[in-house]
Amino acid sequence: MGEAYAAEPAAEAVDFAKYAENIVRVSRITVDPARVEEYKVFAAEVGRESMKKEPGVRVLYSVQEKKDPTQFTILEIYASDAAYKHHIQTPHFKKYKTGTLEMVKKLELIDCNPLVPEALIKP
Repeated sequence: MGEAYAAEPAAEAVDFAKYAENIVRVSRITVDPARVEEYKVFAAEVGRESMKKEPGVRVLYSVQEKKDPTQFTILEIYASDAAYKHHIQTPHFKKYKTGTLEMVKKLELIDCNPLVPEALIKP
């Protein structure tokens, strides 16, 4: 027969208004195969600096595909459009952008709707 499960406690209500201004974006990036290791240094640095220095950057999480190491995805969450605009003017972002310009062969920016907006690395 079926197993008995304890009733789960009711989930806390989420204040979606708190996250209404968030900008959620996925960046898909294809990098020149000869420059993958160099790109990884730039991507790691901008991620660390952004999370450390910018309160409006809630998440900047970069990953590299195992099957195709030239493929990178960055999950970006900003507190607001103003936080995003501030981010792209910072010295660390400008260093990343200019430093990787010739490495990046394709860039796709995808704006997203979060399903669990309260699940942030840095609230």
